[in-house]
Amino acid sequence: MARSARKKRAPAKKMHAWVVLSCVIVFLSYLYLSGDYGLIQHWKLHQQRTALERELEALQLEQDSLRVVLRKLETDSSFMAKIAREKFNMGLPDEEILRVIQKKDEK
Repeated sequence: MARSARKKRAPAKKMHAWVVLSCVIVFLSYLYLSGDYGLIQHWKLHQQRTALERELEALQLEQDSLRVVLRKLETDSSFMAKIAREKFNMGLPDEEILRVIQKKDEK
């Protein structure tokens, strides 16, 4: 009778070991994938960094173009006059400025 009791306990111990091992594997997988330093968080940070790098590149290009315009405004008087005419509706003394007013669509 002692032998049959041992045989029954051995599978129970093996099953308990498998359950514990499975729980440890699931827990470690959770930490690896979704913890603060997990793979998912790493992927999200990588995507955010890529977007910020693209935005930085666009802003640098805009800054360079604004520097070119500033340099032109400081040195080129004809460019300055052109900007004054276009943006501020200014003109030379003998010029007549026409303003076009668009009607809103009536419904």
